[in-house]
Amino acid sequence: MILALHPETPQLRHLERIAELLRKDGVIAYPTDTLFGLGCLASRKKAVDRILQIKGRDPKKPMSILCADMEMLCRYARYLESPTFRLLKQMLPGPYTVLLPASREVPRYLQNKQVVGLRIPDHPFCLGLTKLLGEPIITTSANLSGQPTLNTAWELEEELGHALDLVVDCGQPLGEGSTIVDLSGEEPVLVRQGAGSWPL
Repeated sequence: MILALHPETPQLRHLERIAELLRKDGVIAYPTDTLFGLGCLASRKKAVDRILQIKGRDPKKPMSILCADMEMLCRYARYLESPTFRLLKQMLPGPYTVLLPASREVPRYLQNKQVVGLRIPDHPFCLGLTKLLGEPIITTSANLSGQPTLNTAWELEEELGHALDLVVDCGQPLGEGSTIVDLSGEEPVLVRQGAGSWPL
């Protein structure tokens, strides 16, 4: 089922309905500033497992966490040095995924060697939903593993609708993945060049 929301000011009643769905282990497809993503509450292992199953994704490859703001992001990253924090303020919200040392708040199944991928997309729906929930959601590209990403609500409904609780139509993403930067070590390392320019 497709639910259409206003692309710039998503209606609160729809956001509340989606939040309720996610609290019941729901899985949705939704637009970000880069691509459509598959999402559920990061804290719900059962729903995270559903996404892995839908995608046919290796559970050893953890998915990233999408946050509402820097305050929420800081809950899921271990202590951030000042230069790293300044860099994050330049990048976010925006088309970047940052790899940071995971705090104790991050469930084991979302860590890789105690590192977690975090995003704050520049997208009204993503920011509005996570703010309302008060906790982050999973973000992983909306496709079957190894297949091209589906980039319209209609494609998603056709291909994956049977396995999802909802497809959110709230503006068209850019169609290019996020730039991934590893900030977990001494120096920033570009992992994947995507929609965000690097170096800044």
